[in-house]
Amino acid sequence: MSDQPRSSSDRRDPLGFDEILALLIAFSAVGAVLWWSIGRSADSWVRRGFTPRTGEVVPTVDPALSEEAIIPTTPSTERSRIIAPTPPIPEATRRSRAVDPRVIAPAVVAPAVIGGVSTPTVPPAVPTEPLASPPPIVVPPVSPQAAVGFPDVPADYWAFPFITELSRRGVISGFDDGTFQPEQPLTRAQYAALIEQVLVNENQNPIDFTDIPANFWGAPAVDEAVKAGFLKGYPDASFQPNQPISKMQVLLSLANGFRLPRSTNPDAALQLFQDRGQIPDWAQPAVAAAAESSVVVNYPNRNQLAPNQSTTRAEVAAMLYQALTATGQLQPIQSNYIVRP
Repeated sequence: MSDQPRSSSDRRDPLGFDEILALLIAFSAVGAVLWWSIGRSADSWVRRGFTPRTGEVVPTVDPALSEEAIIPTTPSTERSRIIAPTPPIPEATRRSRAVDPRVIAPAVVAPAVIGGVSTPTVPPAVPTEPLASPPPIVVPPVSPQAAVGFPDVPADYWAFPFITELSRRGVISGFDDGTFQPEQPLTRAQYAALIEQVLVNENQNPIDFTDIPANFWGAPAVDEAVKAGFLKGYPDASFQPNQPISKMQVLLSLANGFRLPRSTNPDAALQLFQDRGQIPDWAQPAVAAAAESSVVVNYPNRNQLAPNQSTTRAEVAAMLYQALTATGQLQPIQSNYIVRP
């Protein structure tokens, strides 16, 4: 039996060198393309903040940040408290207002005492005993030029008669916008400027206070009020002109400055006040003298003195008018808020 001839499909010629080299180059190119494609895909997952396996969000870290910025060394609440910036000081408290010494100008409102009213344990910077002789007092007469109505002091306002009568005499005046701002508190310097309007200038040598320069607007008024016995400085030779003045300090000032007669029974004179416990012992004789002379004016409740609260322009006007009435300078005014023990 003879052998069959071999077909062309079974005939495999060995690969030459060039063909082998071409195959190697082709496989290398395909591998490079696949590696680049896979690497780019993985990189895109990382840059989007996801893990390619689960799709979960993972935080990206800025390499410029330090370990302390990434891992807080204190709890978040404590850390916030430490690095919280100090709030800026309001413009109104950084820049003082220029004040005409002839008017009762507004003062910075004293912050409310949280948790009750504090009672002073030492005498404030007002005399606690009157001087030997009363100062000369001059109340200007009624002047048509001085009479003015204030849009914020209507006829039914509780202090309207006191403010109107003092305004008619030029003792007090309003602001450039025509208002009186009766609810604004007073500072010690502004109170001194009011007292100066009824004092006779005796042209004495000025008293030096460490916090009142010669060019201070209220320096003459402070000097007159101190010399007349209405006010005094602090032990450190300061006056603290911008300190709000309390109602008790005003009553002490008026009782001692106008030399009001002392009460023979201070306890009885103070029984009307429901908050009399806030009046320290050393202040009770002068406050009782003011009460018995009908200088105390309490609004809205006659039985509430509020001795340690800052006093307003309206309250000071009313109490000053009553002090001038007690010394025979002005005619009495009828008011439901005048305390008459």
